[in-house]
Amino acid sequence: MPSRDAGPRFAVQVDDVALAEDLAHLSAAARTAIGPVVERLRHDGVPVQWLRRCEPEGRDGTRLPGCVKFYIPRPAGRWGAVLTADVAASAPRLVLLAVGERHPVAASRPSVYVIAHRRLNG
Repeated sequence: MPSRDAGPRFAVQVDDVALAEDLAHLSAAARTAIGPVVERLRHDGVPVQWLRRCEPEGRDGTRLPGCVKFYIPRPAGRWGAVLTADVAASAPRLVLLAVGERHPVAASRPSVYVIAHRRLNG
């Protein structure tokens, strides 16, 4: 039986410092869900069919043009990852910008989209 994740993949570069920062602010449940997925990305890349285009400009003021996302756990989990193209790479590759909660209930916690926006736009 073929894997549901068969087909084209993008290599993914993971910034360990940014990842550690993101994971430090998440619940144990989030870390348990996200950690293995990031390790899989690091070694196997991300299947193209997982990716969804980010809105270039979100309702919350985030600007993520050209970025893609996927949900953890798949297909529509509570957490997510935001990635962007690695324009300096010699072959197509994505860079993991952020992982975290997609739409936090507590206004004091930034969403994965806000974190990605800050890293991308300064």
